[in-house]
Amino acid sequence: MNRRGVYLLAAGLGGMLLFMQPWWLGLLLIGWAAVKAGRLAKVAVPLALLLGLGWGYRAAQLTASPPLPRGPAIVMPTAWQVTGELVRYTGKAANGVMISGSAKVTPAQAAALSQMTAIATVHWQGELTRLSGARNPYEFDYALYAWRQNQLAWQSEQQPLTMTVRPPRGIIERLHVLRAQVLLHLKQLLPRTQAYAKGLLLGQVDSDFADQCDAFVTLGIFHLFSVSGLHLFALIGALYWLTDRLRLPKEAVDWSLLGLLPTLLVLIPPAAGIMRAVWLRVITMLSDRLGLQWSPLDCFAAAVALNLTLQPYVLHTMGGQLTYLLCFILMVVPASRWGLSWRLAVVSTPVVLAHTFRVHLLASVFSWLLMPLFELGLMPALVIVSIWLHAPGAALLESLLSSAEQGLTQLATLPGEIVFGAVPVGLAAVGVVAVMVGLAYRRWQWLAGWVACSWLIVNVHPQSRVTVFDVGQGDAILIEAPFKQGTVLIDTGGRGFGSSTNPPAKRVIVNYLRARGISHLDALVLTHADADHVGDAAVLTKLMPVTTLVTTPLAASHPYILAAKAGKVARHVQVLAGQTLHVGSLTLKVVAPSGTTAAEKNADSIVLYGKIGDSKWLFTGDADQGVETRELMPQNLDVDFLKVGHHGSKTSSAPAFIAQVTPQWALISAGVANRYGHPHQETLATLQAAGVPWLNTADGGAIWVDASAAAHSIHQFLQKEGGP
Repeated sequence: MNRRGVYLLAAGLGGMLLFMQPWWLGLLLIGWAAVKAGRLAKVAVPLALLLGLGWGYRAAQLTASPPLPRGPAIVMPTAWQVTGELVRYTGKAANGVMISGSAKVTPAQAAALSQMTAIATVHWQGELTRLSGARNPYEFDYALYAWRQNQLAWQSEQQPLTMTVRPPRGIIERLHVLRAQVLLHLKQLLPRTQAYAKGLLLGQVDSDFADQCDAFVTLGIFHLFSVSGLHLFALIGALYWLTDRLRLPKEAVDWSLLGLLPTLLVLIPPAAGIMRAVWLRVITMLSDRLGLQWSPLDCFAAAVALNLTLQPYVLHTMGGQLTYLLCFILMVVPASRWGLSWRLAVVSTPVVLAHTFRVHLLASVFSWLLMPLFELGLMPALVIVSIWLHAPGAALLESLLSSAEQGLTQLATLPGEIVFGAVPVGLAAVGVVAVMVGLAYRRWQWLAGWVACSWLIVNVHPQSRVTVFDVGQGDAILIEAPFKQGTVLIDTGGRGFGSSTNPPAKRVIVNYLRARGISHLDALVLTHADADHVGDAAVLTKLMPVTTLVTTPLAASHPYILAAKAGKVARHVQVLAGQTLHVGSLTLKVVAPSGTTAAEKNADSIVLYGKIGDSKWLFTGDADQGVETRELMPQNLDVDFLKVGHHGSKTSSAPAFIAQVTPQWALISAGVANRYGHPHQETLATLQAAGVPWLNTADGGAIWVDASAAAHSIHQFLQKEGGP
């Protein structure tokens, strides 16, 4: 073969995409393969297309209707997650379908499970539920991720843990046990060394590594801190060097590697990078040993095809897209180390923007500087201390890692990060092509045109928008003026009901702001000092600069507010009824509270009123019926959209108040199956009696209203437009 494998891959992948989306890209790939393949188009390309159609149809059907797991689950020793007295597991049911579950355990059981190195059979019962996915635009979709990575779609209800332990059977289970034993061994290392050793050598990134990963993402160098083919090839190169010195036959080494390399897919979680590296190396070695005379691109195409067979959605993930794209560039674009660094950074930019919405201008510089340190310094040092726990210099390595982390965190604060916005998949694909045209023909005007058009499409918002986020049992509402002339966030949600390493303020609000191309907030209004409204304000102000923080005088000294002020906040103002917030082209009047004598926090809620687009809005926080009747009703407010007070509790939304303001729509922010029963039936009955339709985040996720001066449209993330 002479690069013909690329045409067969294009035809097969195109057939898959017709069912798995985007269909238009599938058509383009099929058309390109048919035109370029020559004689292959008569038989081989149609056959590849048929195989792709069949495999894509199967994958799409399974995704739409995942099979139900049945029977006890076999759980590998590293598939347990222990958090305090709550344990979660993932395993394979008796019928071969993946299942997850959770249980409350005693401290002794938790300690035993955290040291588990045996195979467990977990007996579960009761109802199964689908894993929950994203409930907001641009939110990370865990259900989609779990399905694409592990074919996991179902979880059992929480129940007492019933399990039996048995020894491993077969090579796969023995490899899982070996991985667990290695992880236990690495726990003896010093904390930062342990975190890097687990992440870089075994692909396990723990929660204590999350903050540092954020810095790596900001700098655009996160690919250096995950298992990749570069590390694998470095290790193989070292092995060949050693065996050559020992005068061992290269053929014997090759055949040994062919048997050993696939075991890495068990010892290391089979992410896209390690899958690509292993299969590409295996296929290349087989081609050489069997005399197939495949070109590097043929081997590359075969590796992609094999990965698609095992993980049909691998090219729908950021990791899959980047690992194969960058590998392709490495094959076809010869360059010096610096030339390669900036080329890889540029070609990956459209993909990175489509997934993270931001890019760092110095990413190629950081990659160029750190790659040698990473490959020639950090990796060998980690291998040495992992084998020899008390090697001389282990304490020095720990100190160097801690200092390096602090330095990288400081670098992440330097200017250079551009919040670009969410580039649609079609635009990202065009951007990759534009970069390749630039690299091949030095026609960079195509790339410049793509950047300009993409920025206009992503960032020019001619309408105002109000978004009620689904942050669980809490409140967070974003107001955007047209053309980014003003951005106001009212509350942030919070962790009043359990802690999280990835709270809604981070995974929902900040992601959404970056996706909309918003790099700062003009105003952050914290209505009152309840955790479900402002508990994560400090998380948000650490990640997103705020020009003006707005609170009431009573709330100003609360720990939640002080923690928020410690972030990237330029100034803090305190307001009462009668004052007006002017934020760009937005004008919002403070209509409550009128004083500083509130006996409890809900009565101290900031209530805002103003015209946005063609409608008049009232944002009530947790204001209760006393505030409604005593402070709001005397003002005779004319309301089109009402953010219902206190999540729809019966303590708010007095019938007389609803009858007076006569909203056209009521928007309720409440958590799914929340323990308070919000919204209460009394409130819904009041709205129904007044003829007011409502939308509830607990029913359909985030709600947003797009408006011009003359019209508006209502949307909900998990539903079609409008309707209670």
